Amino acid sequence: MPLFQKKNSAIYISSRIRLARNLAHTRFVNSADDNLLEDIRSKCADALAKVQKFKGGKFYAMETLESSQRHMLEEKHWASKELADAGVSKMGLYVSKDETCSAMINEEDHLRFQSISSGLSLGKIWRTINSVDTSAERFLEYAFSPEYGYLTACLTNVGTGMRASVMMHLSGLTHIGEIERVVRGLNQLGMVVRGASGEGSDSYGAFYQLSNQQTLGISEDEIVKKISKFAKKLAEFEINARYKLLEDRPLFLADKIERARAVLASCRLISASEAIGHLANLRMASDMGLLDGDCTELLDSLITSVKPAHLREIFSLPSEVSADIRDAARAKYLKQHIGKIPVLRKL
Repeated sequence: MPLFQKKNSAIYISSRIRLARNLAHTRFVNSADDNLLEDIRSKCADALAKVQKFKGGKFYAMETLESSQRHMLEEKHWASKELADAGVSKMGLYVSKDETCSAMINEEDHLRFQSISSGLSLGKIWRTINSVDTSAERFLEYAFSPEYGYLTACLTNVGTGMRASVMMHLSGLTHIGEIERVVRGLNQLGMVVRGASGEGSDSYGAFYQLSNQQTLGISEDEIVKKISKFAKKLAEFEINARYKLLEDRPLFLADKIERARAVLASCRLISASEAIGHLANLRMASDMGLLDGDCTELLDSLITSVKPAHLREIFSLPSEVSADIRDAARAKYLKQHIGKIPVLRKL
């Protein structure tokens, strides 16, 4: 069966754009006291409530949430890890009613807008988040320099304040041992490739985030076009790597796929990282047309569900639970769903 018959391969997981903004004449978050942080949060939340995109949305004061609730927001990609970990600070989160846009308050910057969509869709996201940013600026005065652009807490974000990224599934490049060489090449071209959760994170299941490094001296439209261009080129490398696996190492590929299914079907304990790794191998097989049916959407759902906060909600687990109990619940959940995943076709 030919590989990649679909118009938009599942190599592209999602696209995201983040804009960093700060209030004029106001200390940055890292030098503000609690009273100022509370004032910043109040001003930003009041302004966002007037923005059309956020009308009917939800506002969260992070210190009022339990750890499990904060990390659920992180796993849904509405909040960063830094925001989820901060349980006592004056941080906030606004999520739009349709859950496609969020705004983090008092994370590293006073405001960080972000919008996420499935597939390779940076152009669409940029139009959405640009409209939100323009609307918010009617109610807030941003820290802006005519010479340098938007002023941010970290110098690497000065200028546009934009980070555009595409989450990609690069199992083929990982399995043939080419991922590090490709990453080094992209870094030399001004791109950044990180693990799925951003800077400093691991790439469980070979999920990687491609994003821009330059924010100063380049326009937002140029960043969007540049990232889209390199994402397409990276997808070509991944497709070639998958063909190479199929042609040169079919037994290795079949073993990865069948071993993944066997472990998920029989394990008693399994960590999130191991589960995601095996589900990712099955995901690659589904996208390549190697399974007796397409189950990519199911596998994407399982990859999300086996993460700690989601798993805790599914099984009503307490916030503090031993690793064995959590890993046993994850194994039980996977066994309940493994039968829905089609078997491997003959290679």
